[in-house]
Amino acid sequence: MDWNQVEARWKLARGKIKQKWGRLTDEDLEVIRGRRERLERKIQERYGFATDHVRKEIEDWVRWQFPVSPQRRSRKTKLASVSTRRAQRNGSPANWGVTAISMR
Repeated sequence: MDWNQVEARWKLARGKIKQKWGRLTDEDLEVIRGRRERLERKIQERYGFATDHVRKEIEDWVRWQFPVSPQRRSRKTKLASVSTRRAQRNGSPANWGVTAISMR
């Protein structure tokens, strides 16, 4: 997930930001207008957190609010899931991840 989703869904994100960081005013949110740098600055002003702490907190928040949808998975991941489904349909032990060990 990247910040572009937050910008695209600013009206939804705005309410969630207000819930998470209650000290931010409606006026602050008007000034921020979806800009991450502005959000970081306003959180620092209102809460007095260090820059690194604010960045980490925003990253964590974004990850939880806007999880990556199945459509955004990589091609490699999609191909792996397709081959797994085919193997399950056919009753094949593909993708078990176990290597045969010879026993004496």
